[in-house]
Amino acid sequence: MTANLNSLLLPIIILVPYLSILPILFLDRKHSYSISIVASAISLALVALVVYLSHAGATLAFSLPYISYFNINLNFEITSINLILLVMTSIVFFASSLVGSYFIKDNHKKYNLIFAVTEGSSLALFLSGNLFLFYVFWELAEISVFFMIFMFGGEGRRKAAIKFIVYSLVSSLMLLIAIILLYLHVTPHTFDIFSIIKYAPTIPVTYQLIIMAMLVISFLIKMPVFPLHNWLPEAHTEAPTTGSMILAGVLLKFGGYGLILMFMILPVALHYTKYLAILFGFSAIYAGIAALRQKNLKRAIAYTSITDMGIVGIGAAAYSILGNNGALYAMLSHGIVISLLFLIAGTIAELYGTLQIDRIKGVMKNFPGITYLFIFGAIALVGIPLTTGFIGDLLIFLASVNSFGILGIIPLLGVLLIGFLLFWLFERVFTSSPETNIGYHIDKIVIAGAIILAVSSVFLGLFPYLLI
Repeated sequence: MTANLNSLLLPIIILVPYLSILPILFLDRKHSYSISIVASAISLALVALVVYLSHAGATLAFSLPYISYFNINLNFEITSINLILLVMTSIVFFASSLVGSYFIKDNHKKYNLIFAVTEGSSLALFLSGNLFLFYVFWELAEISVFFMIFMFGGEGRRKAAIKFIVYSLVSSLMLLIAIILLYLHVTPHTFDIFSIIKYAPTIPVTYQLIIMAMLVISFLIKMPVFPLHNWLPEAHTEAPTTGSMILAGVLLKFGGYGLILMFMILPVALHYTKYLAILFGFSAIYAGIAALRQKNLKRAIAYTSITDMGIVGIGAAAYSILGNNGALYAMLSHGIVISLLFLIAGTIAELYGTLQIDRIKGVMKNFPGITYLFIFGAIALVGIPLTTGFIGDLLIFLASVNSFGILGIIPLLGVLLIGFLLFWLFERVFTSSPETNIGYHIDKIVIAGAIILAVSSVFLGLFPYLLI
């Protein structure tokens, strides 16, 4: 009986956000945010239960026949790889649900419907046990974020949303073709991820190279990595604050997660890890330097995501236990901390009416609370001990030095660039021009959301063994 209940836990986690669509549709619009918060809180609590059961040795998997002719099942499972990303996703969405009403003033129902689809799709993608479901939920999440940017973003939202969806469609097309080729060239034909890992070595090398090329393009766009990063700065700048939190905190990790799976699936990919590591390293350093030239606060923070995901890519390319765990924990850390930084940037935009760095003055004097939270976010993103960033950066650095020798110092250079940028922003935005108080107050719910993210970073930094 207990095993049956455990097997139902995973589809319930996915269904909770989707089921919240019904009350959002039929209840008064003023209740839509409360429904989203409750649904996200339930999902987070269930994910915490999954972590507990995993430590207790329970096998958590669910499978239901779906399209027998193509050997497709609705199968979801917990592995050592996806558990970390599941925790990250539930934390980011819970914090985002709390602050939604502060940033989205109109069309509450539409926003919360989009939010529910995005949350359910993101949780489902990381839990998917086969590539068919992986692709379906990849697409659903992309489309819902497109509408979030297009309908609720800033003045340039339409152009940013269209650029986002064009890049996303290219990424999705490459992913779809690669999945079909994998299905056709493994025997027996299957979409099951672990079956493909088992049989993929029998695929001819030529087809492995074609599949790898398509997967690399798809995942590099999604992470993103230079030179396929052009969509990200505009998308982050024009997205609503919660959209930036979700996009940076969760959706970029689709690419990082896929990259780890690619190295597990295709033996030929392991011959190209050094070249990919060089590309990831260059992307990390390029984005760190480019961030220093930005005049928009959200745009500058967005470039740190490219740097951090480049560092994640180096960890994945190292392809070892240390490298994989480092890449996963770095994604966990980045998801939580970058959401915190975008939350603070969005709050500053609400208070000052601008995101232009040279027009924002005296934040530290006017709003010491968010100043201290920004300082925490900066040091956590750099990887100060006792935060999640320290665990991820340490494991990646050890793995990259072990695998790539002197090239292994590139992650350290990327971290230093991020630190320099964030403390430069602190000096420009928070400590410059001692203005008098501008007379606005920050909603307590925003502080609560930021504290949840900050505490999560410290807690999971202190107790990494819960997830690794």
